[in-house]
Amino acid sequence: MTAHHPKENTVPGCELSTYHDLAQVLADLPRLLRAERRRRQLSVRAAARELGCSFATVSRIESGEDCVLSNAVTVLRWLDEAEPTSATEAAQP
Repeated sequence: MTAHHPKENTVPGCELSTYHDLAQVLADLPRLLRAERRRRQLSVRAAARELGCSFATVSRIESGEDCVLSNAVTVLRWLDEAEPTSATEAAQP
């Protein structure tokens, strides 16, 4: 029996298959945040309250400006709490 060797460049302890996948999620964060906020019918201020950050932070993330890692983690966890949506819904601006 052959030992299973993880794919090269896999992310240890993570369901994403590669660092590239993780980078893509982070690059898509502005679009994902805006889509989920709109799906929940929240204003930027209301989403900021739910996230526990400022209006300016949510606005910067949605506009694609650099955000600190702790804010990215907070947004990803908030997105994970969301009900599943179809790919079509998430792609709408």
